[in-house]
Amino acid sequence: MQGEKRIIEWNELADHCNRTSLWVVIEGQVFDVTTYLAEHPGGDDILLKYGGLDGTEKFKEMNHSNYARSLRNARLVGTLTSDSQPSDYLKIVKSKKQKNNVNPNRQITWEELAQHNTKDDLWMVIEGKVYDVTDFQDDHPGGPAILLGKGGDDATAAFHDANHSQSVFKQLETLQIGVIHGVKPKASGSSSSTSAVFFILLILAIAAGIFFIRNQNQTQ
Repeated sequence: MQGEKRIIEWNELADHCNRTSLWVVIEGQVFDVTTYLAEHPGGDDILLKYGGLDGTEKFKEMNHSNYARSLRNARLVGTLTSDSQPSDYLKIVKSKKQKNNVNPNRQITWEELAQHNTKDDLWMVIEGKVYDVTDFQDDHPGGPAILLGKGGDDATAAFHDANHSQSVFKQLETLQIGVIHGVKPKASGSSSSTSAVFFILLILAIAAGIFFIRNQNQTQ
């Protein structure tokens, strides 16, 4: 535990937020989990998500065993500085992650896409490509609301309806984080509404049949 007394400043922590060098903060301590990515039982995505960030709440939520804690402790780098987190720190880390982790060919499922639909984490699909437009909201000429309205969804039709210029396509290239994979799930209410319509039609058909039979009996 030699690194325990070492103080890690925010700017140093931010430099270790990617797959090639990944540090995570847990309970005020900084751990290097780079070599643990492939071994992590919960997969590497969750570790990458908290690279350069505080993962204390998530770590506690998972109720890790004492063995898991011993594995974590063996990777101790030092103690996070007591200085307040810089106001733009999250933006700095996100920018560093984008530059180093982005794979334009990464396959992203519709389920994963749907989880990124908030102002602080906004993805969308345009022509099969997935874009992270979180930091573009304030620069969007049409305002952030229209982007937020298509967050976590396919925005292809809305994009073409706006008749964007060629310069916008160039800008989109810098925001691409992957390609959409799989078949888009149907809206949750579509199947139930279809079943309801079918049920109503079935009742009407039965009622019409009963009416027809009664009329036939009366005329005989």
